Amino acid sequence: MRRIHKSKLRIGAALLLVFSLMLASCFKDHQPSTYYGKVVVPRAQEFRWSDGGLPQTFDPAFAAAPPDTDAVRALFEGLTDYDPRTLDPIPGVATRWESSADARVWTFYLREDAKWSNGERVTAADFVRSWERTLKIGPLAPHTELLSNIVGAVPAPEVSAKDSSKSFGAEAVSENVLRVRLRRGDSRFPSLVAHSVFRPVKVAHADETRRIEAHDLVSNGAFHLSGTDNNQVLLERANTYWDGGSVALQRVAFVNSGSPENALSAYYAGEVDAVTNAPFEPLALKLLAGYKDFRRSTYGALTYYKFNSQQEPFDDVRVREALAIAIDRERVSRDHLGGATQPAGKFLPETVSEAKPVVDKTELLELDVKRARDLLAEAGFPNGDGFPVIRLLINRNEQQRIVAEAIVAMWKTALNINTEIVIKNWDEYEAGIRAGDYDVVRRGMVMQTTDELTNLRVIFDSTTPTVSLLQAGPPDPSKPQSVNPGEVRMPDVESEEQALKELKAMPIYFASSYAMVKPYVSSFDANILDAPSLKRTRVDTTWAEKKP
Repeated sequence: MRRIHKSKLRIGAALLLVFSLMLASCFKDHQPSTYYGKVVVPRAQEFRWSDGGLPQTFDPAFAAAPPDTDAVRALFEGLTDYDPRTLDPIPGVATRWESSADARVWTFYLREDAKWSNGERVTAADFVRSWERTLKIGPLAPHTELLSNIVGAVPAPEVSAKDSSKSFGAEAVSENVLRVRLRRGDSRFPSLVAHSVFRPVKVAHADETRRIEAHDLVSNGAFHLSGTDNNQVLLERANTYWDGGSVALQRVAFVNSGSPENALSAYYAGEVDAVTNAPFEPLALKLLAGYKDFRRSTYGALTYYKFNSQQEPFDDVRVREALAIAIDRERVSRDHLGGATQPAGKFLPETVSEAKPVVDKTELLELDVKRARDLLAEAGFPNGDGFPVIRLLINRNEQQRIVAEAIVAMWKTALNINTEIVIKNWDEYEAGIRAGDYDVVRRGMVMQTTDELTNLRVIFDSTTPTVSLLQAGPPDPSKPQSVNPGEVRMPDVESEEQALKELKAMPIYFASSYAMVKPYVSSFDANILDAPSLKRTRVDTTWAEKKP
């Protein structure tokens, strides 16, 4: 549900067989069903979740992607949390917050009844120590870059390592007051700190940069870890949580299904209550789409093409716009990707943009061949005459090859421009990007936050991008997935409106996420960050299907 996956050809025939057998069983009973498989309503508040595997870490600093981040959000609470429907920041450990006029200084006021699972109080100093720990872990922490806007996260050259802690912009003014100074004003900072990497930890061993293991876990969230094995990870409702009365679920079980086929089989048999983060094949999606418990939503994972605007003729915004509006994004998503993606007329989904739309609908990137030809002629290339062959760099991935070939054909038809598709393995692909050895390059970004500036920085920053945000498939937790915070620069692009005017990159499509959720499960809400709230999830033990 949360990642951009490579093509899973290995599923093919096996999945077809599974679905054929399941559909056959439905027809055998001659009872048309509105839900997929058995609906056996539980009698207890227990939620069984197939989330693409079992969590491999419960440490907020090391959690890269689901199911790790899902477990971390359940076990730990940050200053704020996301409203799962609107993604607006809501109180967590902090009851309220305020900022300076320029949004560079934020003050958070912590609740006095927030406790760790060992009974100790959660304080402002816990957040300062936890954030400093993440920075010390450095590149091994997948999302260290999200802290880079805090003063001192990138030590100034004149500040010695000994004195760097004194310059860090997060300060515990008192036990329940935390003040944070930013390098650049950010009106959505409370949304950013809802991310799991900002959640506090208690370190039980001398080496604070070591990963926190299950047996050392002290948590402060709505749930605590009660057991792990090869088949499941169990969470229980925490009796030390300040808002325990609002938590309905008594137990959450992350179930290890092993494969998408097994996950769907378990769901069909009524053995799990939800399936997410499974790379369903197109055939499966078509078969599942007719059921009431099938969910599809736009996911904040953007595929875009970036220009090498340092060289001619791509330093001309007219050329960049011509190429951008010569692409039929609707057709790419519908015909070439089987309707499994959403065309992207801008860089950020609405819920990631500011409260009001940052662009008028007329400013969205849409197919306009006449204007594209006129712009190219104005730039000195009427009917594509004299335009150099474009070198389009992509990583070796079947889906990206299909998309590239479709776009190349559109450029040829609309603008009479020729393109060479350069396909490289991941390491060579990244090396080509660093060397600037391309005219246009395929990029991808999985949004970790609704914070607009943070997302724009990832898209337009010229330093080496984080692998966890930009690789074509699921992140490999065994490899470093972040750049050194010292390498992160503030973006030249400060708003989406500016990004769409300058067009140093062009959005192509957003990914879609899919889930199967039993009808008796409520408030397990989908959003563009795919960050459902287990604190709000409930099992309706009295649910019954309404008769027509």
